[in-house]
Amino acid sequence: MVFSGRPSTACLACRRRRLNCDRIPAGCSQCKRKNIVCTGYRDPSALRVKDETEKTWCKFEKKASGCGCASMAKTSFSSAAAPKNMAKLPAAEIDFDAQTSITPPCGRVDEPLKSFDLNITVPLRNSSHHLSIAYFFSSYIYATSFQEYVPAFFLDSPRTGDACSAAIEATAIAAYSRHVRSCTGVEESRKSPESAVLDRTLACVLVLGLFEAIVFEGGARPDNWTAHTQGAMQLLRLRGPQQFKSRLSRTISSHASNNIKTCCIQRSVPVPEDFLAFDRQLRSLHDILDPSTIMAPLMHTVASIKAKALANPDCNLIHDALRLDRQIILLSKTVPDWMVYEIRPECESPSWAYKRACHHYPNARAAKAWNGIRLFQFFLVIFIMDFLSPEDGNARRRLSKLQIPDSSKTLFQYVEELKEYVTKTMDIISTDLLATIPVFLENDEHGRRFIPVARSLVWPLAIVECSDLSPKPAREFARQHLDMLAGDLNIPGAVHPARFDDSVEDWLHLFHLG
Repeated sequence: MVFSGRPSTACLACRRRRLNCDRIPAGCSQCKRKNIVCTGYRDPSALRVKDETEKTWCKFEKKASGCGCASMAKTSFSSAAAPKNMAKLPAAEIDFDAQTSITPPCGRVDEPLKSFDLNITVPLRNSSHHLSIAYFFSSYIYATSFQEYVPAFFLDSPRTGDACSAAIEATAIAAYSRHVRSCTGVEESRKSPESAVLDRTLACVLVLGLFEAIVFEGGARPDNWTAHTQGAMQLLRLRGPQQFKSRLSRTISSHASNNIKTCCIQRSVPVPEDFLAFDRQLRSLHDILDPSTIMAPLMHTVASIKAKALANPDCNLIHDALRLDRQIILLSKTVPDWMVYEIRPECESPSWAYKRACHHYPNARAAKAWNGIRLFQFFLVIFIMDFLSPEDGNARRRLSKLQIPDSSKTLFQYVEELKEYVTKTMDIISTDLLATIPVFLENDEHGRRFIPVARSLVWPLAIVECSDLSPKPAREFARQHLDMLAGDLNIPGAVHPARFDDSVEDWLHLFHLG
């Protein structure tokens, strides 16, 4: 074990900005001055483990192959720092082909690794490449839309070395050298009419979007992810009716469609009309019990409401939000069997659970789908409350034009009823969402620990923590588990101070999609 210096006792915000933190028990002065919530101070005596994986990997790759890993890392990081120039780099400088991965002298393929719940067999050799691929299939894409089709492209077909294979490998080892090669391959495929319409080209773009979600550090706009999503939309338009012919094509198209609709919601723009027509045709051929089919109408309406509110902040959009909320409640009562969950009795729930509430789901994917529905409800109640609590005179005048369904009530009475409804709904949503946390935890000799798919909890937990509408105990519970999740999965973005800014929707959705 190597001594890497004395850990700082400052709060997270001060550590990131290298500021002098006064460590006041109620919250440091720097955070108070910047109007952000102080995350508290870590225990300097606690055991901390520094991830030396990359350093060790480079050391042994260099020793085994005799090539300079340092120069390779330098090229990779310089490419990351200047993404506009990446495509201009010579292939010889960035190529790190998996075919040259180091194999033990015996050359024997060990017993395959059987991935849980995926029915995937991954042949393992004692090399960083194979181990990273195994981890990617067994952990990162588990309970995500990628689980349904990525293994088929990588494991069930011969290795062709095309852009799709390179994209999957790039995500598995998070290496920018391979990422550049993948982007170049996508550009070449997109320019060719024959290859632009292939399933592998669209899958390549989606996996590159996953790569951007994994390496994204938070606190900025996810422009690279958005660019890949916009590229997927153009490919869907190019592919035409042929993408409905096979189940695999429909699955990939549906995944791309959901990412596009999420992107529209995040940017507060309506879903394009031609794309709505395409999406209706796709859903008519898709499994009606598939999550994307269930969620699509909700996503269309949310995107429409957000776009209308941005263009013309009409308080009567509250009625659209209330109608959608009723649709979500109805949907929650008529979900397919694979989404049905049980509410555990209080006596069987963990003692640490919020309000001793704990849900039992068939699998992590069902829990993630339910949390997606709850995210829509989060948006709706926050949207309604923003109209009901105007901060300026113009907004108050607009609220006076709110139409009242019951003529026997005054505007004041109706607004108070809505506020009470929002408060009650937010409490229910927060409780239900926090009750899913046990699904994403595993127990070992060291206690509770989040599993990799718990990345999807970052967005909803951050909303619970940051919203003033959430009950205070729920906010504190969410903050504690975000801190725990950030440590278990090495995701500093989960506790990034920027999530307290107004731009929280600009990037936290990546954790849910990735």
